[in-house]
Amino acid sequence: MIRDETSAQLSRLLVRRSSFVRALAERPRDKRGLADDLDASRSTVDRVVRDLLDAGLVERADGLYRLTCVGRCALGAYDECLDSLRGVKAAQDLLSMLPTDAPLDPAFLAGASVHTSTPDIPDSAIRELFSSVESAERVYGVAPVALVGQLRPFYETATEGGTVVEMIIADELFDRLAATPDSREVIIEQLRHESVTLYRGEVPFRFGLWATESEAGVVVYTDTGVGGVARNDTEAAVEWATEQFETLRERAERLTLDSLDGAPEGE
Repeated sequence: MIRDETSAQLSRLLVRRSSFVRALAERPRDKRGLADDLDASRSTVDRVVRDLLDAGLVERADGLYRLTCVGRCALGAYDECLDSLRGVKAAQDLLSMLPTDAPLDPAFLAGASVHTSTPDIPDSAIRELFSSVESAERVYGVAPVALVGQLRPFYETATEGGTVVEMIIADELFDRLAATPDSREVIIEQLRHESVTLYRGEVPFRFGLWATESEAGVVVYTDTGVGGVARNDTEAAVEWATEQFETLRERAERLTLDSLDGAPEGE
């Protein structure tokens, strides 16, 4: 409880005094320099510096105040939090389409670009997925649901340039695709493709997921199709998406033509 209170106090201090902390992150200053640069009264500067010293964020050396290692780390954590909150705000419409317990890491949203479908351009969001994978060297994907009409265009786009594709298909979705002649044909073609590896397994979330060597993304589905797509090229986003894929792959079953032969077939 004491640690929680201390963290809350530090958070409040950073929110209230971030301009002072950022100024000292740029370069050490004396109190007069802080007052002049931030257009603050001397009494305000005295109070802020005292609070920052007490919190261990600032130290005095050679008559100047500068950030401590604690102060720089705290400012970095504060900025990461702000980035995540901006990402959540930017993706608000997209997130509202997901279940409340969707395991989407806020770190993925920091710096993400969000594209939602519109009635006049219903395929605009899915084009973002195609744009991301068409020039990639490798693609990891997780498909909990799918639009049957997009299967062939997706695989053709992904493999056209020799991209290595690994895809995990949710059990329920695989059974449905295997029972549909057109979709079954696409699956067979991909199983015969030397650069494509398919798996089936349990997928505990309802959004699509992909990762390339330089970008990651999620696809949010609604009852009427693709609701939107979020793309992010930050290292944290790619690591998160790749980790999600690798965790599911460990428990998934690799598909072969023999395993497809055992799946239900449509009329």
